[in-house]
Amino acid sequence: MYSKLLIAFCLILVLSGTSQAVLSENSLRISLIKYDPYPVSPDSDFGVWVQLENVGDNDISAVSIEFVEKYPFSVKSGDSAVKYPGIVRKNDKIIYKFSVHADKNAFIGTNKIEIGYRVDGSFTKKEFDIEVGSDVVDNKGTVRLEKYSLNPEVFMSGDTGTVSLTLKNSATAYTIEIDGKDYSMNAQIQSAQLLGNEFIDVTSEPYYNPGIIGPGDSLELQYTIKIRDNTPDGTYFLDFALMGSARLYSLNLKIPIRVDSSSIETALSEKPIANAGKVILNIANTRPNTLSAVTVIPSGNVTFEPATYFIGTMEPDELFTVKFDLKSGNPDNVSFSLRFKNGNNWHESEAMSVALDGYKDSRSESSSFSILIVLGILGAALIIIAGFFVYMRRRRARSG
Repeated sequence: MYSKLLIAFCLILVLSGTSQAVLSENSLRISLIKYDPYPVSPDSDFGVWVQLENVGDNDISAVSIEFVEKYPFSVKSGDSAVKYPGIVRKNDKIIYKFSVHADKNAFIGTNKIEIGYRVDGSFTKKEFDIEVGSDVVDNKGTVRLEKYSLNPEVFMSGDTGTVSLTLKNSATAYTIEIDGKDYSMNAQIQSAQLLGNEFIDVTSEPYYNPGIIGPGDSLELQYTIKIRDNTPDGTYFLDFALMGSARLYSLNLKIPIRVDSSSIETALSEKPIANAGKVILNIANTRPNTLSAVTVIPSGNVTFEPATYFIGTMEPDELFTVKFDLKSGNPDNVSFSLRFKNGNNWHESEAMSVALDGYKDSRSESSSFSILIVLGILGAALIIIAGFFVYMRRRRARSG
């Protein structure tokens, strides 16, 4: 009896550990934020900053972050190769620094470090590039943010979109002479990361060694972001962190993201007249940005012509007037809603109801009117014929 209970208890422990490990694989994301200085000199110490983020829907417990010591890199004496965040809650972002030493015989060029996380004995690791060298390009202060763009320009709650950042090397010459020695003015980018906040998630990975920007040249970096549901209207700022070579100023900028919940407004252009058989609407884009694929969708127990009204692109403050004919049916009221795209996100407005009291089917009225005309003509013909017979009869009587 006790042996069975012991076996069952062990199975529960094993299964709970396995579920935690599976959850961590789908939920935890580890990334290299930066290392400094850049490049790393042989036989020197440098700092490595890593971020562990829980992008899943559950808290993960018993988590540790580990630096894998592997030639030519080792953890500096006095620092630990293992960090213990413990429980990483949903949406948490935890940053740790490792103090690392590069061997004096380290390969000059691109080397690899391995950093990972462990959950209930299951270890997941990832490789990152570390540049080792002693010749540092002197291009201090040459890289700047030339421009940025958003798609859509103004977000709505729940939207997904793109942030495009264009970096430019503002140097005007390919070389510069310092103490009698020529240095290249190419700008080497070590890493570039856009950081989310409590209302906006950045779903793109950071850029590592995205390339070299020559004098006067530009480099565009794109990031995908998602506005969380029920985000209040306002302007939110995302941190953009760029790391360059040791003599290149790092960029730490605030990128504004605007959220606005306003939609397209619908109003009657004129009051529906009983039996008129049509509804005329004014459609106005009250948002501060352009919308696309705008479509008016009618509904009700009636046949509409057209079945839907496609407007297409609407600029801010643009107004369209649309008309629907009611071809058949006998509704108490009808309603109209709008479907549109903000960037690549579909939205639909609340339906506006329009009362049509006294409306009658125009085709039925037309048919009834036609029948009355026919009956009137037949009645007139009968009266004429009857009068003719009476006239002829009297004429004959006089002749007799």
